[in-house]
Amino acid sequence: MLLLVTDVFLLLTQVLLWILVALAARFVLLKALPKAFLGGLVLVLLVVVAALTFFKGAPEQGLLGDIWQIISLLFNPLGLILVFLAIVWRDAENKGVNATSKWLLRIAVAALILFSLPVFANFVAQRTELEAIQISQPDVPALPAGAQRVIVLMGQNTTRLKLRPRTEAPPTGQSNPEKNAIFGPPEQISEGRFSLLANQPVQLTEQGDRILYAAQLYQSERFNSPVIIVSAGPRPGRSKKEGDNADNISEASDINRLLQSQFGIPGSAIIQDNDSTSVIESAQNTRKILENRRINYGGQVMVVTSAIEASRTALTFSSELGQTGQNVTVISRPTDFYTIPPKGSITQRAKGRDLIERNLMVADFLPSMDALNISTKVVGESLTSLYYFLRGWVRPLRAG
Repeated sequence: MLLLVTDVFLLLTQVLLWILVALAARFVLLKALPKAFLGGLVLVLLVVVAALTFFKGAPEQGLLGDIWQIISLLFNPLGLILVFLAIVWRDAENKGVNATSKWLLRIAVAALILFSLPVFANFVAQRTELEAIQISQPDVPALPAGAQRVIVLMGQNTTRLKLRPRTEAPPTGQSNPEKNAIFGPPEQISEGRFSLLANQPVQLTEQGDRILYAAQLYQSERFNSPVIIVSAGPRPGRSKKEGDNADNISEASDINRLLQSQFGIPGSAIIQDNDSTSVIESAQNTRKILENRRINYGGQVMVVTSAIEASRTALTFSSELGQTGQNVTVISRPTDFYTIPPKGSITQRAKGRDLIERNLMVADFLPSMDALNISTKVVGESLTSLYYFLRGWVRPLRAG
C-alpha cells in the first residue's frame, strides 16, 4: 500500500513539474520574441526535429535529450541571463526601458555577479560533492565465490580529440619545403610537426581523473578478477572516415589504449561500450553487457564518475540494473572533486597538520570565468537530474 501511494505521488509530481516547465518556457518565449516570429520559430523547430529523427534514427533518449538541451538553455545561469538581457534590449529599441525591463536587467546583472563569484561557486559545488561522499560505501561487501568485480568507468569527455597516428601513406605529389624549418607558414604542418602531434599520448580533460581512479581500483581489486567496462561513445563532431567503425572512433577506444599502455591493464579485462553518450545509456548498455556476456558480478557494480554527477549516476544504475530481477548494489566511487569538505564535517577524522582547510581570499569575492563554469555545471546537473526524474529514470524517493 505504501509503495502504491509513493508511486502515485511521484507520478503527480512529475506531471506538475512538466506543467511548470511548459509554462516557464511559454512565458520566456512570449516575452523574448515577437509573436509574428513565433510561427516561423515553430516551423524551424519542427524541421530540426525531423532532421534529427532522420539522421539519428530517433532514439528515444537521444531525440528528447537534444530537445531538452535546447529548453534547458533557458534555465542555466548564462542562458537565463542572456534571455533577460535580450528582453531588455528588445524593449529598449521598441518602446524604451520600462519598469519590467529595469527589474530584468537588475536580476540579470545580479545573477551574473553571483554565479561568477568563487565563494558562491565553491559553496554550491561543496554541497553537491558532499552528497557524493555521503552515498559512497567505504566498506565494499565481499563478493560471492566465483564472482568478478565489475568497474564501470564513465569515460565520456575524459579525453581530448587529437590527431590519429598515420595509418596510410602520406599524399603524393605534394612537396613540403618546410620539413626541416623551425618556423613556417601557419597554414602548413610539416612532416616532422605532424608526427610530433600525432604521436602525442592520449590527452586528458579535467574529468580525466576518472581514468586514473578506475585504474587504481582495478589494481586494488586484482584478487577479484576485475573487469573494467569503459563506457564512452563517439565524440561529438568527430567525422567518420571510410573503414571506421565504433571500435576505433569512440572515445572508449582511446581510453582502452591508455589503460593498457600506461597502466598495464590487460585488454582481456577491458570491455568497450562504444555507444553510450549519457548516464542512462551507460546504465542500459552495462545491463546488456552483463546479461549477454553472462558475467557473474555478484550483484555488485562499482561506478566511477565525477562527484557532481555521482548521485544521479548511482540512482540511474540502481534503477536500471534493478530490472534484472535481483538485488543489485551500486558502489559509487566519485572523483573530480572541485572542493574539499568543510572543516566541521571532518574534525572528528583529522586534526593538526592532517586537517586540510581552505582560507577565504580576496579573489573569492571577485567574479571569474572559472567560478561561472563551476556554478553552471552544478545548476546544469540539477536540471539534468530533474529531467531524469521527469523521464522516470531515477527514483529519489523510496518506500521504506
